Amino acid sequence: MTKADGASGATMPRALFFELLLLALIMAGLVHALWHLEVSGYLPQPFIWDPQDTFMDWFNPAYWAHREGIYSVWRAVYPPLSFAILQFLTNPACYASSPFVGRECDWLAQILIVGLYCAAILASFRALRLVDPRTATIRTLALGLGLPGLYLLERGNLLIFCQIALALVVVPQAAGKWTRALAAGVMINLKPYLLLPVLAWGARRDWRQLELAGFATIGLYCLSWAMVGGGSPLEIAANTANWVRVTGTDVVGEMFYTTSFNSMFGVFDRGFPILRFVGSRDYELFRLTLQLAVHLAQAIALLAVILAVLRPRELTLARIMLLLLLLSLTNRSPGGYSELLVVFLVFLEKWESPGPIVAIVVAYLISIPHELVVSYLPNINTSAWLSGEAVTARFGIGVGQFIRPLGLLLILTALSLDTISRVTRGLLRDRAQPAAPLRAGAA
Repeated sequence: MTKADGASGATMPRALFFELLLLALIMAGLVHALWHLEVSGYLPQPFIWDPQDTFMDWFNPAYWAHREGIYSVWRAVYPPLSFAILQFLTNPACYASSPFVGRECDWLAQILIVGLYCAAILASFRALRLVDPRTATIRTLALGLGLPGLYLLERGNLLIFCQIALALVVVPQAAGKWTRALAAGVMINLKPYLLLPVLAWGARRDWRQLELAGFATIGLYCLSWAMVGGGSPLEIAANTANWVRVTGTDVVGEMFYTTSFNSMFGVFDRGFPILRFVGSRDYELFRLTLQLAVHLAQAIALLAVILAVLRPRELTLARIMLLLLLLSLTNRSPGGYSELLVVFLVFLEKWESPGPIVAIVVAYLISIPHELVVSYLPNINTSAWLSGEAVTARFGIGVGQFIRPLGLLLILTALSLDTISRVTRGLLRDRAQPAAPLRAGAA
């Protein structure tokens, strides 16, 4: 055993012990959430602010999957593959009157949501184990029991399929070229913002794989468009613009569990009277500081991606995909459950240098299913689907609403700086190597 191997063996138990402590924090948050559910009848913040809305990211589109007017009446922003999938995975007889009736009737879909979530976590475990068997179990538990994953499960969001697909795409040993291409097509057709991380194949100059993914994406889109009978690019673009206008003043919806500060600033810009609560000078300083932090982190990340294109083999596909995904998520907010993809990609990093270590620690911390609420909104008198009871729910403004977007910026910055360092060292090594001597007789 070499000296380097001995050092690595000595530090690894300490790293695993530290990760176990971070996992314990996640478990403590989960225990508190379950205790709150038992005592109060609903899951506390940061889980969804409407206790009767459990699984409704599945059952709302499922209701429209069996009706006319998906894009003209409901004004859906989902691509047609979402509805094509739900047409096959739900019972049409259950959706005659409302999505809530559909949820109560379609018990098989409820089981399917939980089963798909388990499948997503198992697929993630397989990918993590292929990269590092020593940390795979700990990180899989953190992934499956942490906030992003549990929030995804609570919503019943179709991102579940994207997580399964990403686990196949990101580790080359996990699947063949065609399977990975089809998985990438599923990801993009369910969540179009996942096009950006798929472009990591281009950054690594794996043009054949990127070409296959392009064919799969277009083929799935055309097939699902024909099956659903709607969902043209123009329809989706118009509905997306309408959705931005409708939700732009929704303070709770836009700020509750988000990945970027753009949603919060958008609420303020559309008329929320923030100056009633803070002074104009304090607000402007707060906003300027955050905007500078976001722009700086994104500028560093862009430089890292450019350098990664110069020496793609210095980095894993997961690292490049993560940088591209975070560039998207720190500029917009498709929903807090999208952090599951981020945490998974971070967990594919190794505990071996400051940048990845910082990213891994932050990924654990933002996965703690707990919120410190500093100011409560008016109580909500409603029914909770999980407990089946009438409850008085309390939600409000929490520290995590600001900490989690900052955490993503910190992950982006730490891994971008590590990428710049790795690529720069590689370029310097190449420059330091003497040129190979010409063979005799060479021109």
